[in-house]
Amino acid sequence: MMQNVLSGVRVVDVTLFAFMPMVGGVLSHWGADVIKVESPRSPDPMRLLSGGTLEPGGAYQSFKNYNRGKRAVAIDLATDEGRAVLYKLVETADVFLTSYLPATRKKLKVDVDDIRQHNPNIIYVKGTGQGPKGPDAERRAYDAAAWWSRGSLAATSMTNSGSEWPTGMAGHGDTMCGTVLAGGVCAALLERERTGVARVVDGSLMGTAIWFNHQPIIAAGLGKTHGGLTAHEAHPPSLNNYKTRDGRFLMLCFVNDPDEDWVDLCRHLGHPELATDDRFLTATARYSNRAAGVQLLDEIFAQRTLEEWKEALKTAHGVWAAVQTPAEIHQDPQVTANGFIRTVEYPPGPIHLPVPPVLFDEEAGDIGRAPDFREHTDEVLSEVGYTPEDLTRLRADGAIA
Repeated sequence: MMQNVLSGVRVVDVTLFAFMPMVGGVLSHWGADVIKVESPRSPDPMRLLSGGTLEPGGAYQSFKNYNRGKRAVAIDLATDEGRAVLYKLVETADVFLTSYLPATRKKLKVDVDDIRQHNPNIIYVKGTGQGPKGPDAERRAYDAAAWWSRGSLAATSMTNSGSEWPTGMAGHGDTMCGTVLAGGVCAALLERERTGVARVVDGSLMGTAIWFNHQPIIAAGLGKTHGGLTAHEAHPPSLNNYKTRDGRFLMLCFVNDPDEDWVDLCRHLGHPELATDDRFLTATARYSNRAAGVQLLDEIFAQRTLEEWKEALKTAHGVWAAVQTPAEIHQDPQVTANGFIRTVEYPPGPIHLPVPPVLFDEEAGDIGRAPDFREHTDEVLSEVGYTPEDLTRLRADGAIA
């Protein structure tokens, strides 16, 4: 069941690629009517990445994720007639989303003042790479650059200390940043409901990265080091990854009550004698002798397969988890029970998409299909008063498609 907590909210979505389309995707998943505006001559490039097409259901898989549940219209904002159509939509909307940088917003006349001439109470939402102020406010960005690299995640939290190269970026910055900014949009909607004040809301890839990477950044500000992922031997034995006989990994987090958790871990490993070893009697001793402790546990975990260890640790008091592959996520019973991944039907075949990580009444909600290019142009424009004759004329003039 779709959790329509934003039912009745209309969003005009003038965005491209990933970060800002994800804002609209989350709002749509929560029940808002999100109208995605694309140029008739240049659709969202994300549709066509990695072999995507404009055929029904043929868009690239990430486009389907970022644009779930939206309705798509094709309007040429470079024309006066096209902008007039956009402004007509804006008059009916609660939120305006854009990923365009200041120069483009001014050129297309979709900046804050332009939009608010037609709807003074609209919440105007801008997404940028490096934030709305400063020397790089007008610099283009993608998450690999502004979020992963400049935001310091690549240098610390996701790269082992001593590594010659930073860890590569897996593309999750856009999704995280879009989800965070969707929360900001909801806060602005609540404030407008209570006070009548309509805000301009800003989000950025770099700012969100700094928020996520708070621990090493705070430490650096205090003149300390908080080196991201440290080498395997640098962690205490009960907080570490271990390799199993079949080449898989387990993460141990036996840290709630360190001494009792250590005794419990040793018992579940089948080596209770380690709990009384002078080198490992206390948390301080285990840290001082961590290299020796890790080496011993390396040898122990290498004796059984991942499945054997999962069974052996099933009743352990401490926290642990198998290091799962993306394919295994689809089979995880917790994923199934909570509906964290839902199936969406498309003409070429179904696609399985994650849901936003917020449940309402313990339900994730179903996922709406991403729209085909210009699929809802006539439907949406008819709702705001355009007649069939108007649509024919606008299409002949190239203002819409």
